[in-house]
Amino acid sequence: MVSRLVNNIYNKIFCTLFLAFIWFLPEVTSSEEKGIDLMSDDYDLLEDSSLEDLESELIFNREWEAEVSDKKEGSEEKKIGRFGIEGFSGSINQSFVFGIEDPGVSFNRQKSGLERIRTAFNFNHKGEISPSIKYKVGGLLRYDWGKLDNNQYRIGRNSIRLKLKDAYLDMYPSESIWLRIGNQIIARGQFDGLSITDTINPRDLSIPAQGELSDFRQHVPAALISIPIQNAKLELILTYDAGADNVGQPGSGFDPLVLFQNPTSLAPSSLFAKYLKPSNPTELFARLNYAFNGGDLAVVFSDENLNQRNLKSVTTSSSSTELHFGFDRVQKYGFSGNLARGNYLFKYEAVQIAGLPIPGKDPTVLPWQKKNQSVIGFGFDYSGIDNLTLGFESDVKLVQDYSEVLSGSETSVGQSFQARWTGLNDLLNINGTFSKLNGEESVISSLAANYNVQDGLSVGARFVRYYASSVSDSLYPYRNQDVIMFSTEYSF
Repeated sequence: MVSRLVNNIYNKIFCTLFLAFIWFLPEVTSSEEKGIDLMSDDYDLLEDSSLEDLESELIFNREWEAEVSDKKEGSEEKKIGRFGIEGFSGSINQSFVFGIEDPGVSFNRQKSGLERIRTAFNFNHKGEISPSIKYKVGGLLRYDWGKLDNNQYRIGRNSIRLKLKDAYLDMYPSESIWLRIGNQIIARGQFDGLSITDTINPRDLSIPAQGELSDFRQHVPAALISIPIQNAKLELILTYDAGADNVGQPGSGFDPLVLFQNPTSLAPSSLFAKYLKPSNPTELFARLNYAFNGGDLAVVFSDENLNQRNLKSVTTSSSSTELHFGFDRVQKYGFSGNLARGNYLFKYEAVQIAGLPIPGKDPTVLPWQKKNQSVIGFGFDYSGIDNLTLGFESDVKLVQDYSEVLSGSETSVGQSFQARWTGLNDLLNINGTFSKLNGEESVISSLAANYNVQDGLSVGARFVRYYASSVSDSLYPYRNQDVIMFSTEYSF
């Protein structure tokens, strides 16, 4: 009775805030976006966001308008790559990863030792077909120098992977309408570590916290159109066959099948995964954004497939068990925004999800029950200390019509703390993060340092630790996957 009363009160508050938000949007003072030339290359700033981007967002907007003004006066210089090739840029990254603990028999690396040696070549080329049609093509060439075999990393068993990243056309039917079609990243969330309203692009969860934010989102085939409506901007996004979150391979450090193994098993379980296609591969996202002096507000809606595949069925034979993972269709509506005040940048998101599948105490009992869920996120960045930026993010989830047979709890909370220090004339960057997963005692923490040796050349190191105290925590099977990473990168 008390639980149902809390749910009813929460729903009324959420709906009241949502309706009030929509009602007062037209009263918000607009920023002067009308004079912005959508043909500017600076629209690439919309592809990704990070802690640093969020703090500098308002500065970027002012510089953006200044650049557009210069372009109209014919003062813009063409961008030439380090190798003298117009529109071409990229980077070469060499990394070495060492596991410092003994993960156990469920993984290819069962003891501490070398995890991987990898060379990654990122390349991009931008150009224009005509003054109103521009393009960008980019990709990733990844070379693994060896492979784990019999609990040892052996050089020579190499593999090469070529992955298409950006491949799109930018078209400008008028000075105020922008259309982008092709493989792309569409980042619209306010947070670095939380995915509340920013769910267009699936994530790479194969090596959590071991990659860069810029590599976290996965590119999707999409069509995006941006249309001004009085003092607002409407974005409509259509994706097709966007795929799901990238998860670890069998036997890798974050093999998802380990979660379904018997924790008392003394040998790797004969589990196999089969990933199903979505019944409807088309997804729709809509966003109405109002920018004002000091921040912005946006109303969002989506009819989408969850990026995380869930267990749908289990097939068992005398020698193996096959788990079938598939997609779930949900509808979301909510709002997001940010507000800059002094040295603070406040960030917030809220969403109502209809038809979210939730597993029971035993996740192999199918089908999972579908419930409505409310998610609220809040965070801020503080930059009032010389060379230091501090950040905090938190999300609260509330399952409606909760019952005791479901896993987790009716209300759950997660937190994340970040700190970034820059010194030595911006040559040295040190970043620290501490993230407690929502509804769990699981914690992922990391400490990273990067030093610019010279123009375009940098060296870095990172320590990542995974902590879980209960067998019910999702990180518990991976609690001994702590790593130390060393890398060098050359950008051109």
